[in-house]
Amino acid sequence: MGGGALETELRFPLDAAEVEAYHSDGVIGPYRLVSPEVMASMRERIVDEIVVPGAQLDDPHVDYHDRHLDHETVCRLCRGPELVDRVASLLGPDLLIWRSNFQIKQPLAEATGDEQRYTEVPWHQDGAYFDLLPPVWVSAWIAVTESTVDNGCLQVVRGSHTSTFDHDVDGSRHSFHQAVPTDAIDPDDIRVFELEPGEFVLFSENALHGSGPNRTDQPRIGLSPRVTVPFVRVTGNPLYAGLDRARHAPDEPRQMGLLRGCDYTGRHHIVPLPC
Repeated sequence: MGGGALETELRFPLDAAEVEAYHSDGVIGPYRLVSPEVMASMRERIVDEIVVPGAQLDDPHVDYHDRHLDHETVCRLCRGPELVDRVASLLGPDLLIWRSNFQIKQPLAEATGDEQRYTEVPWHQDGAYFDLLPPVWVSAWIAVTESTVDNGCLQVVRGSHTSTFDHDVDGSRHSFHQAVPTDAIDPDDIRVFELEPGEFVLFSENALHGSGPNRTDQPRIGLSPRVTVPFVRVTGNPLYAGLDRARHAPDEPRQMGLLRGCDYTGRHHIVPLPC
């Protein structure tokens, strides 16, 4: 950045080269959010209080999404200055969290039948699933457990955020039913992110991404906060809206948390966060 007021307020700003890399590639990182030791204790609470109870539900998305609204540990991860400051370097000083998702891949799961819900994730752009106007947001992918090629780590196609891809629709899938065919992707542009627990990456709303199945004997868990700015209109009840989905009609504002700055529009449904 150019040495303005925002940069002096940030403990963890991106430098000019990192900002340029984000605009060029659509993804940057990895960065350290918390240490593996700290994440280990946080992971215990997440598994005991979210993952295990959620697995008992008919629709676990209710428990696995938007938990920054009510769970202190999830909120702490989403509000970490190591993450929020870097997003502020990209979007500016006023930031709202409008969604968070747990990305859970069960152990030794093959991407077949109903088990594909949390295993293999086909190539897709998040912009195909959400209708923010204008479509401006930054997503983080936080490794709650170790994330490797063997257990299905995040992969991003560099530079793909500058294009809108046609998505095929597969009605047989429980989730990620819209996908971009593999033959539309240049393998040389794929960046693979193997992450230690507590590391994260940032990627654009239109960065093409996906991941392979979990072929290990342990679950792979990630957390994806979604951050936007006040001039973006966030309404509706997106697919698997989680805890927030029963609290408003489809055309009413979603519950959102203020990460820094202010809602200078005054039009969003801002609620207190639990951390």
